[in-house]
Amino acid sequence: MNPLIAQLQEQFKSGTMTIRLVMVNIGVFALIQLINALERLEVFSTANAAIYEYISHYWFALPVDTFGVLLKPWTLLTSLFAHFGIWHLFGNLLFLYFAGQTYERFFGGLRLLQLYILGGLAGNLAEIIAHQLFPALQDSTFSVVGASGAIMSIFTALAIAQPQLKVQLFGVFPLRIYMLAIFFFLKDLSAVGTSDQIAHFAHIGGALFGLWSIQQFWHIRLSRPWLGIKVSKTSPKLKVKKGGRPLTDDDYRAHKQERQKHLDTILDKIAKRGYDALSKEEKDFLFQQSKDV
Repeated sequence: MNPLIAQLQEQFKSGTMTIRLVMVNIGVFALIQLINALERLEVFSTANAAIYEYISHYWFALPVDTFGVLLKPWTLLTSLFAHFGIWHLFGNLLFLYFAGQTYERFFGGLRLLQLYILGGLAGNLAEIIAHQLFPALQDSTFSVVGASGAIMSIFTALAIAQPQLKVQLFGVFPLRIYMLAIFFFLKDLSAVGTSDQIAHFAHIGGALFGLWSIQQFWHIRLSRPWLGIKVSKTSPKLKVKKGGRPLTDDDYRAHKQERQKHLDTILDKIAKRGYDALSKEEKDFLFQQSKDV
């Protein structure tokens, strides 16, 4: 087997869900570009030879009119992985990589995949409904492609669940992640109804679904408060007592290291299998640690 193919297969098999989603998006982009190239070379005979990319648009681009969606219902899903321009792909995958990796660390790969698909579908439906609801949009004929709605769902859910996280804007300015989430939401809201050919309602719909998913499925502040607190590995702790006497410095350090090792094991388990895979003892331990931070 070709070493490159073997390496890609290994990455897809053993990599994180974020890496797999990135690879699927790149693979779909490569397929679209191959179809477009063959069409331009007139290898395919399309319904309208003057319209390049007809086949790829047919299979991957989501029409915003109700009739078009009924004729091509699969595009509700395929459009979530489709990009027709290299810079559109690059920008979305860069955003997906950083947001997805962080989200996956807290909630696991399965949750990430679910939110990507459901958040993306919610964004697509929001765009379709908006084009039927608002008169100014009813004559639009553009199609929706790209992972932006799904990514906004992931990013917003992460910002709500972990508002204390900081990101470096342009590598210089530290900002809380929720500030960026609010900025992106307002940016899309301020551009709805314009002729920039961007599916802003798909972004807004995805963001709202991300917010809803946190409130409904994880109950971030009520049933699982540890998810909204950063677990610190350097936070000072009071010396505990053992058998009615204070611990020595050596005993305390050993006890702290043992507690931290157990915590790391639990966090690794969450990253691989999700919070629901924890036992009651592990959940109770994690909850207690969050209160001690």
